[in-house]
Amino acid sequence: MEYPLVWVLILVLLNFTTGVSGQVVVPSMNPLAVGSNVTLNLVPQSPINIGTWSYETTIIVLFYPGGSSVSTSYQGRVSFNRSSSELSISSLQLNDSGRYTVQGMEPVLKAVVTLSVQEPISNVTLRANATDLVELNDTSIFTCSVSSGTSLSYRWLNGSSEVTASDRVWLGGGNSTLTIVSVTRHDEGPFRCEVINGISNGTSQPIGLNVRYGPSNLTMMVVPEMTIGHTAYKTGSDIILSCSAQSKPTESYKWRFNEAFLNEQSPQLSLQNTRENQTGSYACLAYNNVTLRYATLTTMIKIVEPISAVSLNRDGKPPILDQSFTLRCEVTGPVDYIHWLMNGQLISLNNRTFFSTGNKTMVINPIQFSDSGEYLCEAFNAVSNLTSMTYKLVVNFGPERPAVTCPDIAMTGHSVTFNCSASSQPPSQFSWFFNGSQVAAGSVYETGQLTLASHGDYTCVAFNNITVRNSTVSKMLTVVETVTMTIVKVIGAQPTLNKRFSLTCGSTGTVYSIQWMRNGWPLYASNRTDFSMNNNTLTLNSVQHSDNGDYQCSASNPLSNMTSPEYRLIVNYGPEMPIITGPALGETGHSVTFNCSASSQPPSHFSWLFNGSQVATGSAFETGPLTLASHGDYTCVAFNNITVRNSTVSKMLTVVETVTMTIVKVIGAQPTLKETFSLTCETTGTVYSIHWMKNSWPLYADNRTEFSINNNTLTFNSVQHSDNGDYQCSASNPLSNMTSPEYRLIVNYGPEMPIITGPALGETGHNVTFNCSASSQPLSQFSWFFNGSQVATGSAFETGPLTLASHGKYTCVAFNNITCRNSTVSKILTVVAPITSVSISTGETQVIEGDSFTMTCNIVGDPSSIHWWKNLTLVHLDNRTQVSFDNRTLTFNPVQYSSYGEYQCMARNSVSNRTSNRYTLLVNYGPKQPVIAAAPIAETEQRVTFNCSASSQPPSQFSWFFNGSQVATGSVYETGPLTLASHGEYTCVAFNNATGRNSTVSRMLTVIEAIKSVMVKRNKTPISSDNLTLTCDVTGRYDTIYWMKDNLSLVLNNTLNSDITISNNSLHFSPVKVSNDGNYQCVATNLFGPHTSPKYQLLVNYGPLGVNVSGPGLVVIGSMISVNLKCSADSRPTSEYRWKHNNQSLPATGPLMAVGVSLKNAGIYTCVAKNSLTNISMSKTISLDVNGHSPAPPFQSRVGLMLMGLVALSLPLINH
Repeated sequence: MEYPLVWVLILVLLNFTTGVSGQVVVPSMNPLAVGSNVTLNLVPQSPINIGTWSYETTIIVLFYPGGSSVSTSYQGRVSFNRSSSELSISSLQLNDSGRYTVQGMEPVLKAVVTLSVQEPISNVTLRANATDLVELNDTSIFTCSVSSGTSLSYRWLNGSSEVTASDRVWLGGGNSTLTIVSVTRHDEGPFRCEVINGISNGTSQPIGLNVRYGPSNLTMMVVPEMTIGHTAYKTGSDIILSCSAQSKPTESYKWRFNEAFLNEQSPQLSLQNTRENQTGSYACLAYNNVTLRYATLTTMIKIVEPISAVSLNRDGKPPILDQSFTLRCEVTGPVDYIHWLMNGQLISLNNRTFFSTGNKTMVINPIQFSDSGEYLCEAFNAVSNLTSMTYKLVVNFGPERPAVTCPDIAMTGHSVTFNCSASSQPPSQFSWFFNGSQVAAGSVYETGQLTLASHGDYTCVAFNNITVRNSTVSKMLTVVETVTMTIVKVIGAQPTLNKRFSLTCGSTGTVYSIQWMRNGWPLYASNRTDFSMNNNTLTLNSVQHSDNGDYQCSASNPLSNMTSPEYRLIVNYGPEMPIITGPALGETGHSVTFNCSASSQPPSHFSWLFNGSQVATGSAFETGPLTLASHGDYTCVAFNNITVRNSTVSKMLTVVETVTMTIVKVIGAQPTLKETFSLTCETTGTVYSIHWMKNSWPLYADNRTEFSINNNTLTFNSVQHSDNGDYQCSASNPLSNMTSPEYRLIVNYGPEMPIITGPALGETGHNVTFNCSASSQPLSQFSWFFNGSQVATGSAFETGPLTLASHGKYTCVAFNNITCRNSTVSKILTVVAPITSVSISTGETQVIEGDSFTMTCNIVGDPSSIHWWKNLTLVHLDNRTQVSFDNRTLTFNPVQYSSYGEYQCMARNSVSNRTSNRYTLLVNYGPKQPVIAAAPIAETEQRVTFNCSASSQPPSQFSWFFNGSQVATGSVYETGPLTLASHGEYTCVAFNNATGRNSTVSRMLTVIEAIKSVMVKRNKTPISSDNLTLTCDVTGRYDTIYWMKDNLSLVLNNTLNSDITISNNSLHFSPVKVSNDGNYQCVATNLFGPHTSPKYQLLVNYGPLGVNVSGPGLVVIGSMISVNLKCSADSRPTSEYRWKHNNQSLPATGPLMAVGVSLKNAGIYTCVAKNSLTNISMSKTISLDVNGHSPAPPFQSRVGLMLMGLVALSLPLINH
């Protein structure tokens, strides 16, 4: 296109237009398919008087007032709308992808959009190098390709899950290849690849892997399991050992007994009616003839004869205490060990219990009472245990020393019973003696009425006729009379504190003892309490308050006693020392009350004295308003008119005045850190004490804080920061106090060591700011020095643009004009230059797997470190991947396919870092072992397609050979229609013209004769209860035939199908039943697979069954014109119906018959149902009674009868 000079000027001006507007270009669609159209819209719309649309640097349209001009290369493909400034382009091609710009000079604007034109994806194909693999041995390589499409991205799926890269899973060739190293049983798929670009997507057909594995997880089950507690099987047991493992294909098995192989190769080993010589080690060996792996598992089986009888007997004399005793356990059958039990508990060996070898006898020597109980012996072997009958052991002994129960004392006139007992087995015999003469026999002896002559010794003798031992005991009996009266009496004067006082106990009758009590508790002699020789007199040598109480005496003998009435003792005393309660201090103008009390019995009388003069009587005394003259001693006198004693006490009363003012003042200079500082507390009024406080808390003296003798001065010997705070003093006397206002103490100090904040590194051309701070009161002033020369004042200092000469020491000086002190700190600034460029260079153009390959990192600047990255992750170094000592070169020796990826090097120093552009390392390799995908078996007349794939970069070229002769090129080879001569070995050769390498794989194709048709035929029409045969008619060679019913395999070993049998290729029903209805198919199989016949629907003909006739039994002439009789029957096919009246055939047919209502039509009606196919007829009768005339029906009924008549006319009418 040629432009006039003016338009050239316009273009030049547009090139210099840099105006920015709020408008954007919005395409009608993006990305776009090849051949589609697009409209580029300016949003918001705006007419442009002068401007251009351009693609990259090529002008598409130049527009101006009154016209526009389209570039020659775009004529016929673009259109331009002046009013909206939109541009439309048709028939887009791949090279139309790129940057589109609209520029305006009037108005000034510029907007840009980038279009992506893409080719749609078609025919996504997935190939695998092999599908029959061995777990952990083989590698699977999938290659995904498309017939067409651009800007492709790939996504891999295993079932419904996305496949991601890992140490076993590699994605290569821009994710178009998937490599699974050392496949496992979980990698069977199915695998699909999904290819996507901006306008389309496609998914391949799935490919599944057949991963052979195992045997693994070998387990052995022994049935039956051994009984709990047993470690072997009984002789005669039937034992089955079952072995199972995870394996594909199914594993084969062998069995060994005691290292010798058995003639058994199934998963089960059956041991029948076992004997003891079958005890030993049984091993199961599982073997997979594809993976060539095996697994072994061993178990021990032990066969033992069970125990048949166990008995327990005494050996020798019966058990007698402290003598030896033996038991014997007799066992029939093999025995491993014997347990002895007593009362259900195991007996263990001890110093009295001994067992013979094998535990068959047990000896107890000597036997004790604790050995009594129920004894068992229990015999065990590996398969059984048996327990003897119980032997009850009772130890004979005694008699032990007898015991006599009876009273020690008895009263005259009463009788006494003596009881004698002795521990003995068997029980003892007893005799009684009184004072040496026998008086009775038996364990019980009762006296007559007692007299004083009955006093004496009573003796019991016990005898055991088994142990031939006796034992004797005696008992003394005493006879006494009864006590009748007791009373407490006072001897002498009434009880007075600290004086002597006596009581006496009067009694009548025989008395053995007298006991004194106070307040119900026994009374005992002490240093103040004495009793007379026979306890009848009680003397208190010095009566005390604690002697108050109720006193009694009790007189007794062993059979009777009597207690006196209570005597109440009250001790007279006092007065004790009085007590005055009342204040010790009083304030002038106020009254004071004193109270006096004294302990006394009876209560005391009181008098009050002030400074020696009586002023009042009574226990309470109140002064008038106090004056300083009221100061002095106040005395209380207490008097007891019974004890004729008095007692006196005094109390001093002090009168004081009020504190009125306190204030804190500074003594000397202001407080400065570590110097001395003092405060004083000034007061008015009477002051007893002064206290100091800091921040409202009490202040105490320490090694830095001192108080004057009267506490009015506070001195800090070395003021510290911790002394800052609010100080107060408090002055007080016992009746008033006052606290001063707060004095705020602030300690002046510093400056402390300054702190400089700012960078330690600086980059040339940049400014740096330092900030200086120092702890100080008041705040410090700051000065800055660089290498010893002052450069600034103030806390902040900013350098100019840095140069290498700016390197050095920056010093900050802080000064406090109150403390007149300064402090200094310095900081070193290091200035460095940045890294400006990083790139990767290589010497080779093509990289081949197995060769050595080096990349170099080129850097402008001075780096402190260099790092290499692969796919945004740090490169892992190993014996194949190494870097130079300065990290500038990365060498692969040798380079591998796994080295493929995007590489970058990154250089950094203390102020900058820079990363190179990405360098894509594409490694040429392969071809790896090819994989042929094809069916291993095919039938004649079929065609077979072989697909060959091999992992390779660049992709391999393929050649095909059949039995050694080349037949095709390319990755896919399709045979013609197969014949039996097509059987043989098909070989794929993959060649990589970049690496100059090839790789070969072969696959055997087995061709068998085809099954051409499969049909189900019957021998006759199926009728219920007849025999029926279905035959499977097959054209072609087959291996097996099986039958299906309603899409499920036909199972004949159950009661539902007990009348069905199969012989050869026929299915026999003997007989056929309605329950056999269904869709039947036969399936003929050969090596290629199953061939299924079309469905044959079996419908069994039957009936008629259950014939039934319905209709009225009685009708009245005139009530209706006719009645309907209806006949029905269950039948297949549907029955034909004929009717009879009184056994005479009628012309009517069909299930429904109308009968006119008349007397001649009454009678028996018979319906005959016949199935023309089964040739079976069945009948059913009904009786119809007809009565005489009835009155004319009402009009409504007549209308109903007319309608019924019309209906009846439409049915066959029987009227004869």
